[in-house]
Amino acid sequence: MKPIFYAHSLEGRESRKGRPENEWQMLDVHLTEVADLAAKFAKAILPNEKLFAELAKLAGLLHDIGKYRKEFQEYLRKERQGGVDTAHAVYGAGKALFEHESLAATFAVAGHHAGLYDAADLALLVNGKKYNVRDRIKEILNHTAEKIKAFEFKEVSSDNDSQEARFRYEILIRMLFSLLVDADRLNTEEWEKRQLFGSQWKRKIVPFEPRSLLQKLQEERAKKSATTKNAEIKELRNGIFETCLNKGEKSPQGFFSLTVPTGGGKTLSSMEFALAHARQHNLRRVIVVIPYLSIIEQNAKEYRDIFGKENVLEHHSAVDIPRSDIDPVQAQDIEKAMENWDIPIVVTTSVQFIETLFSASPAQARKLHNIAQSVVIFDEVQTLPTHLLEPLLDVLRELKNRYGVSFVFCSATQPAFKKTTNLKNGFIDDEIIEIAPKPDILYKSLQRVKYTVERFDSLWTWQDVTQKMIKHNQVLCILNLRRQAYELLVAIRKNLEERYSSSDLDESVFHLSSAMCPAHRLDRINIIKDRLKTGNPCWVISTQLIEAGVDIDFPVVFRAMGPLDSIVQSAGRCNREGLLVDENGKPRLGEVVVFNPHDGGLPPGIYSTATNITVAHLDITRLATDPKLFKEYFTELYQVTPTDYQRRGSHTIQHERAEFNFRKVDSMARVIKDDTITVVVPYGKATDIIARIRKGQSFDREDIRSLQRYMVNLRKGFHSDYEKLKSALTPLIPERLEIPVLNKLFYDIKTHRGVVVENLPPEELMI
Repeated sequence: MKPIFYAHSLEGRESRKGRPENEWQMLDVHLTEVADLAAKFAKAILPNEKLFAELAKLAGLLHDIGKYRKEFQEYLRKERQGGVDTAHAVYGAGKALFEHESLAATFAVAGHHAGLYDAADLALLVNGKKYNVRDRIKEILNHTAEKIKAFEFKEVSSDNDSQEARFRYEILIRMLFSLLVDADRLNTEEWEKRQLFGSQWKRKIVPFEPRSLLQKLQEERAKKSATTKNAEIKELRNGIFETCLNKGEKSPQGFFSLTVPTGGGKTLSSMEFALAHARQHNLRRVIVVIPYLSIIEQNAKEYRDIFGKENVLEHHSAVDIPRSDIDPVQAQDIEKAMENWDIPIVVTTSVQFIETLFSASPAQARKLHNIAQSVVIFDEVQTLPTHLLEPLLDVLRELKNRYGVSFVFCSATQPAFKKTTNLKNGFIDDEIIEIAPKPDILYKSLQRVKYTVERFDSLWTWQDVTQKMIKHNQVLCILNLRRQAYELLVAIRKNLEERYSSSDLDESVFHLSSAMCPAHRLDRINIIKDRLKTGNPCWVISTQLIEAGVDIDFPVVFRAMGPLDSIVQSAGRCNREGLLVDENGKPRLGEVVVFNPHDGGLPPGIYSTATNITVAHLDITRLATDPKLFKEYFTELYQVTPTDYQRRGSHTIQHERAEFNFRKVDSMARVIKDDTITVVVPYGKATDIIARIRKGQSFDREDIRSLQRYMVNLRKGFHSDYEKLKSALTPLIPERLEIPVLNKLFYDIKTHRGVVVENLPPEELMI
């Protein structure tokens, strides 16, 4: 009798006891279904490239053929331990290379569990003696389904070995890897769920309907317009909105900028452009990339309210999944729950988006193929990491040229990604199309603040800042470091103790930082908004997380000396709606005061460099009225800072990309240079979600989504916050869902400091 080969076993629904073999997934069925799904994804990515769909089908057919080995089937039945003899991905990779001459499929298949390899490691893997791939493939093919053996695709190699051609091929490998991983995990998930919950189970897919979404957006715009009290601002916002609609419909795909002052309505206007553009070009989704979690929470909520929660995914916190070169029996439960961005509107962070482009990890790269044929909005584009600009702009250009992606760069302080000797992949003249109608005029029309810059030799103590702040009933102060924010919080509470009770201070003095989880921060911001509307005392001390995009409106803002764009973004939290009036009822400007704290501490690297450059560009006559000032500032900044990985003895990211060293690129292309880990904190509904997951010993994608709002990043490394808190962290589900959960004793809800280490907020992290 012919032996039966299985792809996956099945755990019991209520226990870890295995289900009988007749309920396991047949290997030939899994390979065929993954191949068909991979080919479907490939056609959606590159609809006019038939060979890519054939390549994707090949990868799907080969990815698990190593499971035809007797050793793997014994491993599946738990008759032997895992190890070198039970590895499976390497054999499909070998067949892809030796018989189909496809380097792309070799990379994708070899890494579909372990992650993409570096080129030399891949060569050693398939050619070395450890796995004896060439000889064992012959044995495997004796058991392989006929349709796999009969598939005759061979990749056509190009004679062009230029660096540009190698960059293009590197992206193609990444796309193939992404769609293979997604097809494999989706097929496995669907099979498991149908076995456990019935044959009708299907992962819910929400279709992208830009026409109906546009209608909902226009209805929301009409409501907002009706409630805007300042007639001039209402007219300007409506004009921007109409321009975005028209240009979205009439423009070819490409790169676009939306240069609008803070308070000009970029959030909805950019979405108007994106939806109109997607409808015109038959694109698949809109992806909004945002730098700060504080904006993501706000914008994602606004989009959910407009379009319905079924159309919007808020995705920010990255769950760490350990990677091993030894193939597991099957994908980990957490892998199958990872996001793939198969939803109409994705709201994500710069960290998530950029690391998806450069990651070697299956869980991270899984969603890459769903970026193709979409509109990507970079909100607050000036915050893109300078140290990654060279490789990032190169990848964005390839996504635009080949994979049908249009990009919208939004900012009040638009950077100059101009091609220079230090930014070789910068844009040439007219490569970016401006959407906004006459930005110069917009800036003058939307001026709502006046700047005061204190003398550079006049250093303010926290007592000085406190005395200035308490002269105002409602005021915001933005500082550069968490430590500074906490010290000023202590100082201002001490000064106000004689005038207010402790409970009144708790209601009037606010502290915001990234030591708080997103849900906690958003709750505090909503209370702040209510106090601003009702005229109650409101003194807010924050780090930079509040300065860009947060829809909040103070009459006075104090800003510690920092990067020029940060100062101007901070000013966007002042007189945002233009409603301030003087004693005669006439409109007046808000006040923005830039000062130098006695504690001149700054986040290291680009932030410090940018602050030093700012001094030469801090022209108060141009700050609120001339967008060209920011292009001058960014042009200088990009000339004096690295725009690619730069370390003695190491190559650049671009060099490693051209050599197909995916793991080296992964380790180098980090938005946040410090190694961090994501932990769940016991705030709000998180406690109930944690208890439910632990009680049921099961979880899915929706559980991971729900927990995002209750996650905080901690710095790892020697003497780090993570090391200090290690004993206070326990895994959510040991061995299955190793997301660390923080003990409630180390999360301060009473005074709203968030995570505390030795009774203080953690050291400063990039927000």
